[in-house]
Amino acid sequence: MLTLELFATGHCVVSEHHVLRGGARRPMDCHALVALLGHPRHGWSLFDAGYAMRMLEATHAWPYRFYRYSTPLRLSPELEAVRQLAARGIGAAAIRRVIVSHFHTDHIAGLRDFPTAEIIASADALESVYGRRGLGALRRGTLPALLPDDLSTRARALAPFTGPPLPHLGPTYDLFGDGSLLLVALPGHARGQIGALVTTAQGPVLLAADGAWTSRSIREQRPPARITNLIVDDPRAVTATLAALHAFGQARPDVRIVPCHCPEVYAALAQEQ
Repeated sequence: MLTLELFATGHCVVSEHHVLRGGARRPMDCHALVALLGHPRHGWSLFDAGYAMRMLEATHAWPYRFYRYSTPLRLSPELEAVRQLAARGIGAAAIRRVIVSHFHTDHIAGLRDFPTAEIIASADALESVYGRRGLGALRRGTLPALLPDDLSTRARALAPFTGPPLPHLGPTYDLFGDGSLLLVALPGHARGQIGALVTTAQGPVLLAADGAWTSRSIREQRPPARITNLIVDDPRAVTATLAALHAFGQARPDVRIVPCHCPEVYAALAQEQ
């Protein structure tokens, strides 16, 4: 079993009706969560790296400044993953690997703070960001300045997923070979996006990345507004993945599903702390 701890690294402000079709026209804070995973033999891993203050510099010039205008940022140094880990007595060098769900900025801004960690992602996700600049990078939701200079040498592209399937979600990839961390494809939102089913002493947890932006979306099968089709990789796959997450939740009620940006998840996390 793994230990799992979630923490928020900052947030952006969006309108609820954009992330939840038919939602209210009111501001909603989208916190970027990072998961700290501890394995008894394989040490510390992160699932995503979250926001970091370098986002501000990376979005200073055009066309990248558009990102800051479209999703206003609320960041602070003490929320960076590397600083929160240091406060727990875990140095950056202790993080052996960062599993990247996808390469959107709010999931990778902290990558440069872990220069010795192996970077694990799907082959499609890595291919989608290599060599992209300007509008090509922005269209993929990433910023070149946030990618480590040695990404191509430190990255590990995952082989095709052929492991035992999760109900309605499909084949898995057993990262540690012991069933404790099963990666699964969550297509649609970003090219090559993956989630992770984590076995913990408190029960199984599905880290759903941006397979859904909110838990309410999964419960009610309500996809984002159609305007978000402009920024996602495959709108039809977004809807299909949302339906699959709903069906998975029905089939596996024992699993806690954690969308990365869900206000309900963040509120529960804040209450626990």
